Parts: sequence; structure tokens; C-alpha cells
Amino acid sequence: MEQEQITITVLDQEYKIKCSQKEIELLQKSAAYLDIKMSEIKKGAPTMTKDKIAVMAALNIVSSYLNQEDELREFSTIGDEIESLQRSIDSFGVDE
Repeated sequence: MEQEQITITVLDQEYKIKCSQKEIELLQKSAAYLDIKMSEIKKGAPTMTKDKIAVMAALNIVSSYLNQEDELREFSTIGDEIESLQRSIDSFGVDE
């Protein structure tokens, strides 16, 4: 698979990254999201180093991701319960 080099900017720092053509849009969106999160942290703590800002942003993003993962699991469980109830209703021959 052929790699293409793109330039992304995060917290006023440019990074040249190679990725496949199909990954470019996701990488650009990811960089833009990271830039926003790091900028928010820098605004609230202007003296914090870039390294610490990056770690704080990473922790916030991972925390949000894991929380969404938990919510999806909960929705899946609720969906399974609804399907089970629907099968019970169907087995009694009750129409909607």
C-alpha cells in the first residue's frame, strides 16, 4: 500500500506523517480534535508545558472514549432486553 506524507498542526507545531490515502481524512480529523483539546487545556493553564498538555489531552480523550464504550455496551444490553421482550410478546401472539 502506497504511503502519502501529509502535514498536520497541533498546538502550533507541524508534524509530517506518512499514511495511506484512505487514512488521511481520519488523521486530519484526529489532529484537529487533538489541537482543539490541547488548546483548551493551554488556555486554562498557560504555563503548563506542551508535554503535560499532551498527556492531559490524551487522558481526557481516552476517558471520553472509554465512557462512550461503556454507554454503547449499556445500549447493547438494553437492545438485547428489548428483543427478548419482543420475542415474549410475539410468543403470546399479541399484535402491536
